[in-house]
Amino acid sequence: MISKNAYRIILFFALIFCVTMTLAAQQGRGKGRVKGTVVDEAGNPIEGVTITAVHLKFNTTFTGTSDSHGNWAVAGLGTGYFRFTATMEGYGTVYHEMNVSQFSQNNPPLAFTLKKIDLSSLSDMPSIEDENALALFEEGNQLFEEEKYAEAAAKFEEFLEANPSIFQVNLNIGNCYREMKEYDKAIAAYQVILDKVKEEKGSYEGDESAARALSSMGETFMMAGDLEKASQYLQEAISLFPNDETLAFNVGEIFFKQAETDKAIEYFKKSIEIKEDWAPPYRQLGYAYLNKGEYQLAVDSLKKFLEYAPDDPQAPTIEALIPKLEELIKK
Repeated sequence: MISKNAYRIILFFALIFCVTMTLAAQQGRGKGRVKGTVVDEAGNPIEGVTITAVHLKFNTTFTGTSDSHGNWAVAGLGTGYFRFTATMEGYGTVYHEMNVSQFSQNNPPLAFTLKKIDLSSLSDMPSIEDENALALFEEGNQLFEEEKYAEAAAKFEEFLEANPSIFQVNLNIGNCYREMKEYDKAIAAYQVILDKVKEEKGSYEGDESAARALSSMGETFMMAGDLEKASQYLQEAISLFPNDETLAFNVGEIFFKQAETDKAIEYFKKSIEIKEDWAPPYRQLGYAYLNKGEYQLAVDSLKKFLEYAPDDPQAPTIEALIPKLEELIKK
């Protein structure tokens, strides 16, 4: 017979075990909430953008979707650093990283500005003249917008089987697998484009399809958390497609995350050179200069951000930060 003391000890450890298991199951989860907006380059809200939040320590994933006003929110977050990624078919992927507190009611809001990418505008992609093929292609796009990624991939693959010369549709196929987090399949689909371009032209030089494939590979590695490979492919894409500010911005973000501040500054500046009135690079450039202790440059950049994005959800935080930096400059 078990004594009362022995029974209490067993019960105590059983309770400890249960609590430990519960805490382990909740790693990365909590009561935290982050909200924000997503707009296009003209400042118009974008509906249906998927916002994915990944806890960088526990790899716990949360998702949200923007509404008709471009507003979104992700709840159930624990304390720690998260990567927030905004993705939508037809737009370049953008991400931000920030520290979240599950105990704070005022986690800073995040604003995403997405750049439109029109696959049909690729100069290297043949036009789709067959009505049945075009209907199949559009059905795949519709399914993607409805977040039915597996069904969309099946439609695009059916289209490709009937139209093998239009290999650029592998970009759509890869995007489907990327959204399903089947990153290896996504990379394989993008690689088909690169192989075809190399086979037909001998190099990627001047080929927009290759640039888009490299960019998508970089974005996929970024979502998978492999920032080194993400940087490699995005930089290669920039060399082929140098006038895309989103690519330069994303590379800058990667270098900033890796604490390579000077390289981050280089790419944020490159993004600004391409599109002077795009606000996000000014914000990140300000933070990069702040990390280096170059307060005047930080202030100048942050003021530019406010000039181009006065209604951004982060504007109040930055407005409050600037006077503090100006005080440091005076000392």
